[in-house]
Parts: sequence; structure tokens; C-alpha cells
Amino acid sequence: MTRTTQLLIVGAGPAGCLAATTAASVGMTSLLIDPSPVPGGTLWRIGHLANWPGWTDGLSYARTLGQTLAGLDAHCSYLQGTVVRVEPGDNEVRAVLSDGTSVVGELLVAATGVHTAEATEVPWITCAQALPQLTGASPSDLGALTVVLGGDRPLGTWLRTHRDTDQKLTVCHPARDTYKVDEVRADPRVQLHPVRAVRVTGSGPFELDVLLADGSQETVEADSVVTNVGTVPTSLPGLAAGEDGFCPPAIQHPRVLTAGDLCARDGQRVATAVGRGTDAALTLYYRFLRQAV
Repeated sequence: MTRTTQLLIVGAGPAGCLAATTAASVGMTSLLIDPSPVPGGTLWRIGHLANWPGWTDGLSYARTLGQTLAGLDAHCSYLQGTVVRVEPGDNEVRAVLSDGTSVVGELLVAATGVHTAEATEVPWITCAQALPQLTGASPSDLGALTVVLGGDRPLGTWLRTHRDTDQKLTVCHPARDTYKVDEVRADPRVQLHPVRAVRVTGSGPFELDVLLADGSQETVEADSVVTNVGTVPTSLPGLAAGEDGFCPPAIQHPRVLTAGDLCARDGQRVATAVGRGTDAALTLYYRFLRQAV
């Protein structure tokens, strides 16, 4: 089966949804493809939004995006599916799905974002087992002595989401996370420890051998250990990627642009994703389609 449209959009997070909305505003037809049956992406896992005016949580914004897309009538269709590669050509772009089918568009926006890294993907953590993610844990899931490995931005989101809990968190984070943990430095529930490396043993209680940033070592015992080590890009074969795995728009095929968190490690905010989605759709429109109108 092959379906055709003017604009293929891979990924239905905030960047992909705004690409579809913007495309409709200039008369483009689009096909939005995502593994989830409903749009919204990681918004469904954001319990508190502090940087997007008008919205206090990701769930409400995700629902509104779904309603907005439903109102685009014939300009936007939604397809639940997993794209496994993209194939840019001189006159079209093909997206191949995991079930072997393909869809074809004149242009493509890739907004597949990032996924949460596991402890085993992080060089500064040594651990023989999988550890739960902070973002999926409620205060009742955590022990009295809880260590968080990593200081990525979901730490601040978790604390704002559970602002009424007195849960204490000992956060071990590498130096590169320092600018991120600054937003929670004044929170009395958090103890911040810059580290070079951490080795985790046990399965509850846990023992952590910690090499601190100043070169000293100490052993920490914990009832629970969760990870908050950041994200890695969810790229696709056929996209051009940099050394860090991210896919900047500037190095893509002329008929392809990336949007949202997939573009770069920095600026991973809802507002940034929305802006990049809008810009990608308009850039492709002015690059190829406006000339033909």
C-alpha cells in the first residue's frame, strides 16, 4: 500500500503537531505518522508545565493538540504506525513503515524527538541491572533514602509535579548537568552532588560507590535508586546525523527538515519544539510549494 500527500510528518509530539497545523494554515495537506494511537508524544508524561503560557500540564496541552488536529478537516490525516526509515529523492520522499508499507510525500518533517536513556547507555554509571526512571515514579514508589542518578530537566518537573511531598532526593550528577540542576538548587528536598562516576550494586537496599567531582570517594546506601540521565536522539536511517547522533536541519536533504528535540541536544523545551515545528513546515512550503502556486 502506498499513500501520497504533500507533507509527511513523522512524530506527533508538539513539534510534529505544530508542523501539521502550520502546513494546514498555508493550504498544504499532510499525513502525521506516530506509533501512538493519539497525538501528543511525551506531553502525556509531563505532569507540570512551567514554560508554556496557558498550560500547567502536558496532558491538557496534548488533548488540545488532538482537538486542533481533528479540526483540520481534509488538510491533515493521522496514521498510527512506526516509520523505520526515510528515503529522500529528487522529487519525493518515501517513509517506510515497520509493516512493510510505505507512504510518499513531496516533503518530509522528521520530529521523532528523543527517548530517555537507560543507565546502561551512560558511561559514568556502572550497573548490572536496569533501574527505573524518575519520571515514572511517584513519591510512594521511593524509599526514605533515594538516590537520583543524573540531573536532567525532568528532575525539576518531577519536583513541581509533586510539590506537596516531602520526599528527599540525593542527586548525583555529572558536571555537564550543573546548569540544569541550578533551577532546583534552592529546593530543600534536594541534595546535589557533582560526580565523575557511580557504581551501583545490590537490588534494594543498594550500595553506591561514588567518585565525586573533586576526586574523593565515598560509599552511599540507598533504599531506592532511580535514573534521570537525559535523552538520546531517536533518529531514522535516511536522516543525516551529526557526531552526537542529533540531526540538525541544516544538513538534511533539501526535501527533508528535522524539528523539535531531534535537532540538537540544547533547547529541549516545549516552546522550542513548537517553534521548530512551525518553522520546518513554513521553510519547506516556501522552498518548494509556494513557487508552484
